[in-house]
Amino acid sequence: MSLAPKIAISDDFLRAFAAVPRDHQQAVLSFLAKFRQNPKAPGINYEKIHAALDPNMRSVRINDQLRGIVLKPDEGSVYCLLWVDRHDDAYDWAGRHRVTIHPDVGSIQVYASEPVAAQTVPAVPDTAAATGLGLFAALKDREIRRLGVPEDRLALVRAVRLESELERLEGQLPDEAFEALYLFAAGEPYDQLIAELEPPDAVDPADFGAALVRDTTRRHFVLLTDDSDLEALLAAPLERWRVFLHPSQRKLVERDWSGPVRVTGGAGTGKTVVAMHRAARLARQYAALPGRPVLFTTFTKTLADDIRRHLGQLCTPQELAKIQVIHLDGWAVGLLRRLGYKAELLYDESARRRFWQSALSAAPATVDLPAAFFRAEYERVILPQGCETAEDYMRVSRIGRGGQLGRALRKAIWPVFAEYRAQLNGANLREPEEAFRDARNLLQDPSAALGIRCMIVDEAQDISAAAFTLIRAAVPSAENDLFIVGDAHQRIYRHKVVLGRVGIEVRGRSKKLRVNYRTTDEIRRWACAQLEGCAIDDLDGDLDSLKGYRSLTHGEVPDVLRSDSLAQDLAHIETILRQLTEDGTASRQVCIAARTNDELDAYADALDDLGIAHLRLDRTTADDQSLPGVRLATMHRIKGLEFGVVILAGYRSPQAYAEEFSKDADAGVTDDTETVERCLLHVAATRAKGHLFVLKRGLAGF
Repeated sequence: MSLAPKIAISDDFLRAFAAVPRDHQQAVLSFLAKFRQNPKAPGINYEKIHAALDPNMRSVRINDQLRGIVLKPDEGSVYCLLWVDRHDDAYDWAGRHRVTIHPDVGSIQVYASEPVAAQTVPAVPDTAAATGLGLFAALKDREIRRLGVPEDRLALVRAVRLESELERLEGQLPDEAFEALYLFAAGEPYDQLIAELEPPDAVDPADFGAALVRDTTRRHFVLLTDDSDLEALLAAPLERWRVFLHPSQRKLVERDWSGPVRVTGGAGTGKTVVAMHRAARLARQYAALPGRPVLFTTFTKTLADDIRRHLGQLCTPQELAKIQVIHLDGWAVGLLRRLGYKAELLYDESARRRFWQSALSAAPATVDLPAAFFRAEYERVILPQGCETAEDYMRVSRIGRGGQLGRALRKAIWPVFAEYRAQLNGANLREPEEAFRDARNLLQDPSAALGIRCMIVDEAQDISAAAFTLIRAAVPSAENDLFIVGDAHQRIYRHKVVLGRVGIEVRGRSKKLRVNYRTTDEIRRWACAQLEGCAIDDLDGDLDSLKGYRSLTHGEVPDVLRSDSLAQDLAHIETILRQLTEDGTASRQVCIAARTNDELDAYADALDDLGIAHLRLDRTTADDQSLPGVRLATMHRIKGLEFGVVILAGYRSPQAYAEEFSKDADAGVTDDTETVERCLLHVAATRAKGHLFVLKRGLAGF
């Protein structure tokens, strides 16, 4: 009995389809429908390509002008769509690419292959291995091959002496090989790279059917089944995250974990993509449970709205019905109402300022502290550490708060904090952090079970200890219970948590993503340089680093332009926008970001005067891609978004903003205050995919 054929599409084919003229795309769709139904149909004529580098390549006729390139091995029943293009261009592609199963890694590799003699990479002298001139001189040939390098590329890899030379080989190496070599050159241990590739015990280099189901192949190929949504696949060139996952990401998504999982990684490494795929997988796994057993929460409402929209693209309606997506505060408020909590949560900033003004009447006349200090002390020391009494306050740590306060002074100022709480209680209000603790206590009642089987927590670095304590209480400890993703290098609020101290044990279940898929390496380098000297935690009490964090795409170095006034900013912006328009960049792919809302107001008014269309993104306005115009956003609001071009306008320096925002609240600038500002600059810079402009008030500090 003959086996059913395995039919797959490569991401190269999908990208090529996106470039096919619209008036020919319907012909491709008609062919795909027939091909999917029966790749052996008589009407599909497979023709050998005499100039092809791979003997398994065939061409298929789509219409008078278009040809498809198909991998059709003689053994087995496998058909892989590799490329589609005009006749001559399709044949040219087949003449420049190889398709093989790597004998060590076991993946199907498609890569451009030119004769080694034609390469421009300079050859290494015969003494290279002895003198260490070669970047990979420490590795034997078989060790280089185990990193996924094809046999016919070994000489090229051996010739590499500088990282820049390796970068020029990117298009001629399979992705897994290039990434492994790049990370090795950056100092990643060889054994760790091999462990992450997880090579199979045995590989049959002729068994394409077995190779198709390996994670390293699924990074670039998707098998078509009866349930496959072909229309969604054909949109993949624009939204590849929906279909193709890096093997390191797929392992996180598909594994059953014995307890809470922590996933960290630099900006653009796909943490939220992994979290969304994980939610979809759990929705399928626990589909038989009633209600919505999977809860996906993140820090802000706008981020939750974005994730809900993306999950709508990723999930079937049945899967989506099993997932609740909500921002953290919204979930907590709903939970408190369900538990019969009577107090309202205080979110009105103007009301909060009034309560503090009244509370300051309790400050002793003998204490010389600025008014802003008391609120900052409450929010950064008393709330996070759950101080209920003066005795509690006298015992807690104030690390990161500037000057020291002795026991006597703490006792003297406690009445201000007690009065603030009394003001809130009189108005039936509670600070959210205190309400989280109240909710956790209410959940001690066994009758308060919430029906949450799994919880996905995004943007964990900005979630407080009180919120995590509530999360732990809301989700029963079990397999696949908590999946937590975050990056403290992107902490833009002052919340800091040690997961182990709030009952969430992640030892042995912590993973780190390192490849940035969003920004160019030039932007990544600039953004990471802004964090130099900052001590960044790993969300569980230890220090983290960005070692091994790399972008594998390249572009222009960010432009840092001195601009000492709003008028100069606008002149720069007009010039940049004019050039981008000439280059064909859509205005909706450009975002002008400013540090504060007041600064952003000035840019919005100025753009109105210039007649430049723009869309202001605030807490209630999503980035609707159907609307034209340059985007305007604060550096806080831009988090979670991405743009082809980002213009950071009127920026002073992290030090300057730290001094402004902490001079009263901290009675001096603290390292913590400046670190938050540096993280915010890092986050805003890494929203740019292609080009970053910084309009800087003076050039000191960068």
